[in-house]
Formats: sequence, structure tokens, C-alpha cells
Amino acid sequence: MNRRALGVAMVAVTALLAGCGSNGSETSAAPAASGAQAAADGSGLNGLLPAEVRERGYITVAGDASYPPIASMDTDGKTMVGVDPDMAAALGEKLGIELREMNSAFDSIIPGLAGGKFDAAMSWINDTEERRKVVDFIDYSMDGSSMFVPAGAANRPETLDDICGLRVALQKGTVQHTDAEKQSEKCEQDGKKPVDVQVFPDQIAANMALSSGRADLSIADTPVASWQVQQSNGKFELSGVPYGKVYHGMALPKDSGLLQPFAQAFKAIMEDGTYQEILKKWNLSDAAIPAPLINGEPLAG
Repeated sequence: MNRRALGVAMVAVTALLAGCGSNGSETSAAPAASGAQAAADGSGLNGLLPAEVRERGYITVAGDASYPPIASMDTDGKTMVGVDPDMAAALGEKLGIELREMNSAFDSIIPGLAGGKFDAAMSWINDTEERRKVVDFIDYSMDGSSMFVPAGAANRPETLDDICGLRVALQKGTVQHTDAEKQSEKCEQDGKKPVDVQVFPDQIAANMALSSGRADLSIADTPVASWQVQQSNGKFELSGVPYGKVYHGMALPKDSGLLQPFAQAFKAIMEDGTYQEILKKWNLSDAAIPAPLINGEPLAG
């Protein structure tokens, strides 16, 4: 979730819903060469895009704007800002096409991709085997999950094993939501109280439950948890140690024709330093990886 300083003018928030991306049958106007060859000239990456996408002139990118510093709404209430919007703007520059950010509830993003509502999604999405059944990932970062609690709380879990019997506020559809439900089952198997899993539509609502005393803790991706603590004016504190380090990636519909173009665009911004500058701007340098991956594997060629 990334927003705005590196070519942000290219990222426009729109209420229009795009149709499906390419079904993979379209041929590219670029020479039928490798991505490396296509990248050798200034227009090469644009030429890798499916013909219908080039003709349309934009690509829609879904993201959840309730998850700073990954993405949130700027003071105008319309513009998404954060690491992913900034990253999207940089990718759009490399591809020579406009990337339009679309604010979407996190749990609606992958169904939206599968249903053709969006062309792509960037929302610090964990690359998991289950999600790969529906979408492909271009991995561009790696980190874990962290717990945070009200300042001065008596309940300060160190690991997931310590959350049995506690009230946990979570954003719906996240990996942390799944983690808490699995941990609750384990608690019961061990003869302990289950986790009171409280699910909310976004992280903002989960934070409100925590600050109002309705929950004992929340769990989010480590940079998001750290951001919530930093912005809470002393109301929240991190608890325990990060766990479950995983890749995060851009999600794309299967056979969309966009996988290789975006993979090469990520490779380009990593090689020219733009990627590292964006992560540094949002204090996420620790999440950097040396090169993009496709479903956890190195790019071919």
C-alpha cells in the first residue's frame, strides 16, 4: 500500500470498473522476444502488454486504502497514498500506461480479480498456496505479522500460543484472520479457552475495537502494526515478536497476459533504484527483496 511522490500523477482514483484483462490469447505488438530484449528500448515494456490493454490505455489496480503505510486515503479523501500507490505509479511509468488505483475492501479483492472487476491488485497481499489456486503473484516484498495491544495492557502475548482466551480484533480476509482461527482450534485441542476472533471490514474498525476496550489485541502485517503503534499517540504498543515471514505480491488473474509485463516492470524499478527509494520513503526497507519472483520462483531468462 504505497502512495504518491514518485509519479503519482499517473495514478488516478476512479469509480469505473474495468472488464477482464486479456485472456492470454492476444499477441503483443512487441517482437516475440524475451522480456530482457523488450526492455532494451524505451517502448519495449509497453509492447509486452496485451494489445487490448494498450488500446484501452489504462490498467485498474485494486487496493485497500485502510491499511497505512501500505495504502490509505490522502487528506482530499480521493487519492490513495502509500507504498503500493507509489509502486504502482513507478510501474506505470516503466510500462508507459496509466495505472488506476481502485479502493476496495480487502476480502473483495481476489474475488474481484477472478470475476474481472479489476485487472490487478496491490495490497501487500500474502502469497499463499491457497490464493495461487485463483491468482498468480509477482512477489515484491517479504515480512511477517505482529501483534499490538493497548498501552499498559496486562495481556501481552509473546506468540500466537499465548492468545488463547483473548479477544482479537482482525481485518476480514487477511492471513492474520486465518492465523487466529487456526490458533483457536489449537487452543481447544490443548484444553484451553478458544480465541475470541472478532472480524472487522478493515483495520481502522479493528483498531477502534482495540482502543475502546472491546478487544485485547490486534494482529497485522508487521509494517502496518508498527505504523498503527507509531500513529496512536501512545495508545498502542507492539507485543511479542514478529512471526510467519512470507512474500507479498501483486495479484493477477490467471492467464491475463499481464504477468510478464509487470514482472519485467518490477525488475526494472528494482534495478534502477526506484523500488528501494519507495520502500525507504515509507520506512519499509527491511521488507525489500533483491529481485521479483513469480509465485515464489525467480523470473525465467
